[in-house]
Amino acid sequence: MEGVYAYWIGWGLWTIISFFWPKTKRRMGYAILILALLIVLPLSIQFGQIQFHLAFVLFSIYLSWHMKSYEMSRLIHVFIVSITIAAAHAGFQMLLIFDPVIEYTDSRWMASCIIAIIAFFLSRNLKDRLYVALIGLVQGELLTSMVLVRHMRIEQTIGDLYFFDIVAIVSVLFSIVWGFQQISIWIADQLISESKQRVLKQSS
Repeated sequence: MEGVYAYWIGWGLWTIISFFWPKTKRRMGYAILILALLIVLPLSIQFGQIQFHLAFVLFSIYLSWHMKSYEMSRLIHVFIVSITIAAAHAGFQMLLIFDPVIEYTDSRWMASCIIAIIAFFLSRNLKDRLYVALIGLVQGELLTSMVLVRHMRIEQTIGDLYFFDIVAIVSVLFSIVWGFQQISIWIADQLISESKQRVLKQSS
């Protein structure tokens, strides 16, 4: 069922941000953004012969706005990595059409893992990895839809629930990585503090 991951993960994330984050403008901004995306997720708009989901348009605008403060060198890096992710995503979707036997499990999880792995190895920190993965997904969705509509005459709404399921799964994968990093940092701090205490006791 398309959309199940987007709705469940979206509402879960909105609940965490709304009730567990500190009361700041950042919390309010993220909560409003996620709530707006969930509300407009079923809605679509049409430009000529091309149909977009409204949530896809808002999501693309937010990602573009987020990059407005990036330096030129960082923008070039984001562009190169996101194009790589877009090509990988579009290529995988074409493979699913021409050779569906490769779908060993849910294709949304397969696509998400491919995107997360590429972003992980081609970006430096977790925040950059998540953003280039999402930007690459947006570009890959546009590339896939262009190929389907122009060359295969297959009608498709750009940014459908399948796309947002992948967005949700990618976000969860990076959240899990962030969680492991925080646990590792906490364990390292505990070990360092214990070693310091032992040294102080020995010196005394």
